[in-house]
Amino acid sequence: MMSDMLAAFVGSLEAAASVLLTVGYGTLAGYLDIVNNKSAVNVSKLAVRLFMPCLLFVNVGSAVSIETILKYTPIIIWSFGYNALCIVLGTFATKTFRLHTWITPAVTFNNSTSLPLLLLQSFSASGALTSISGGNLSDAISRAESYFLINAAISNTLTFSLGPALLHVNASGEEDKEPIIEREHVEVLYIETEPSESHEDDSEETERVEVGESEQTSLIVKRRRPRRTWIHSILYFFHQFWNPTFVGACLGIFVGLIPPLHHHFFDKDGVFFAWLTVSLRNVGNLFASTQVLVVGVKLHSTYVKMRQGQDSGSIPIASTVFVLLARFIIIPAIGILIIYALAAKTHLLSDDPILWFCLMMMPVGPTALRLTALADVSKADEEEKMVVAKFLALSYLVTPLISLAAVASLKACEIAQAQWES
Repeated sequence: MMSDMLAAFVGSLEAAASVLLTVGYGTLAGYLDIVNNKSAVNVSKLAVRLFMPCLLFVNVGSAVSIETILKYTPIIIWSFGYNALCIVLGTFATKTFRLHTWITPAVTFNNSTSLPLLLLQSFSASGALTSISGGNLSDAISRAESYFLINAAISNTLTFSLGPALLHVNASGEEDKEPIIEREHVEVLYIETEPSESHEDDSEETERVEVGESEQTSLIVKRRRPRRTWIHSILYFFHQFWNPTFVGACLGIFVGLIPPLHHHFFDKDGVFFAWLTVSLRNVGNLFASTQVLVVGVKLHSTYVKMRQGQDSGSIPIASTVFVLLARFIIIPAIGILIIYALAAKTHLLSDDPILWFCLMMMPVGPTALRLTALADVSKADEEEKMVVAKFLALSYLVTPLISLAAVASLKACEIAQAQWES
C-alpha cells in the first residue's frame, strides 16, 4: 500500500512539475517581451482552431476502427456521463451560492489530455500499474493511452461546444441570444398623432422615440420576435457543437471506421501517412504545450498589472475551495464508486482492469488549461481572464493531490479484479 501510494504520488508530482515548468517558460517569454498578452490571445485561438482539430483527427482516427469501436463504447458513454454530472454539480453550486460564472466550466472540464498521458509515463517508469496490467505492462500502458485519448476527444469537443454557453456568452462575446436561429424583425411606423391605445401581443415590443421638436410627431418601433419552437431549440443545440474541434473529431472517426481510409491515413505503409498524417500530427502536438505557455504569459501580464496598481482581479476564496474540493475529492469519489460497482457487481464492462482504472481516473484532476482558451474565444473581460489564469496556476500547484484518487483507483481495481477471478 505504501509503495503504491509513493509511486502514485511521485508520478503525480512529476507530471505536475512538467506542467508547471512549461507555465514558467511562458512567464519567462512574457517577461522578456517575446510574447505579449494581445499576441497570446491570438496564439490561443490558433491552438484551439487549428492545432486541436489536427490532434483530434490523428489521435481519434488512429485509435478507432470497426474492430475496436465496441470496446470504446463504455468510454464514450462515461465521458458524456461524468461531464453531465459535473455540469449539474457546477450549475447547482453556481446558482445556489451565487458563484462566478466561470466556476461551472472550471468544475466540469478537467485536464483530460496532457496530465493523464504524463501520469501514464510516470506510472510506467515506476511500475505502479503492474498489479493490474495482466503481465504485460507495455501493452497495458498503450491501451490506457488510447482510452484516455478517446475521452480527451469528447472532453475537448464538449469544452468548446458547451463552454461558451456555460460562461453565458457566445463566441462573439455577447449574451447568448441564439443569433443563428432567431432573427429580429423591426417595423417602423411614422404617425402624426400619438395613438390612444396599443394592441401589441406578447410577441411584440413597442418603443416610442420623439423626433425633432414637434410634439405631434413620434416614432414607434415595433420589434416582432418569432416565437421559439422545438425545432429552433434542437437546431440551436446542434449548432453549439459545430466548431473546428468537433469537426476534427468527426473526421477522425469517419476516416478511422472506413478500413481503406484507416489504412492509408494511419498505417505506416499507407499512401497518406508519411506526408499528410505526419504533418497533421506535428501540428496537433503543438496544442498542449502552446496552451500551457499562454497561461504563463497571462500570469506575467497579471503580475505586471498588479505592480502597476491596476485591478487584475482577486481569486474568490469560496469559489476556489469549492472547485478544488470538487475536482480532487468529490468527483473522484463519485467516479470511483460508480465504476467499481459496475466492474465488481455487473458484467457491463469488459474484464480489463486497465480500462476500469482509466474510467476511474478520467474525471480526476485539476481544471483544464483549456479554460483560458475558452475565455479568449468567448471574449470574456480582461479582469476575468486574469482571475482564471491565477486560479489555474493555483490548481496545478495542488495537482499532487491526484495521488489520492490514483491510489484509491488502483486498490478498487485490485479488489474488483479479485472478485472477477473468484
